[in-house]
Amino acid sequence: MSGYSDDINHAFAFATKYRAPYAPIEGAMTYLAHPANVAVILARHGADEVTIVAGILHHVLEVTPLQFHAIVGAKIEDKFGVSVLTLAKAAFGPTEDERSNPIPWIHRKRALLNQLLTMPPRAIDICCADEIHQCGTSLAIVERLGSEYLALNNLPASVAELCCYDDLLAAFERRTDWHTRAMRNELHALKSRLEDALTAER
Repeated sequence: MSGYSDDINHAFAFATKYRAPYAPIEGAMTYLAHPANVAVILARHGADEVTIVAGILHHVLEVTPLQFHAIVGAKIEDKFGVSVLTLAKAAFGPTEDERSNPIPWIHRKRALLNQLLTMPPRAIDICCADEIHQCGTSLAIVERLGSEYLALNNLPASVAELCCYDDLLAAFERRTDWHTRAMRNELHALKSRLEDALTAER
């Protein structure tokens, strides 16, 4: 891709409008950079436009309180079409429970393992890109600030927790209908670097 299309730019504007209200005051720009970084990863690995748009918008679903999902979903369908909404929902994994309490990182990864059994390949692209972003973010935090800041961002804070990445990588490998293997390899390389960085801090 040589540049973002109107639909992708529209998706960024939509995410800014519907995701920004839930951003922490001290980290709003980082919060909004998440869907943008996932879009870049998807584009770099050759994802089509529908997948990139859905990848941006699935973050909106993840941070929207569950009681407002139907409303936001209807807006996504109206503005981007049923195909984008269906794909965004297939890649969606809740970050909060019904009482708006954050779901611990390790519990979210275990839930994703179950989703991967039936998730369509383009949704796997979105989830793997999301994992690449999160693992890269964790690595940057350890290298710049220290591992003590990981838990504050609901990210894996110990080598033991990284076993979830091994399970995810194995689950990706089992999906023989998913052909974006370079994304899996990128995640594996980042996970190894993160493990080395956490081990070096001991």
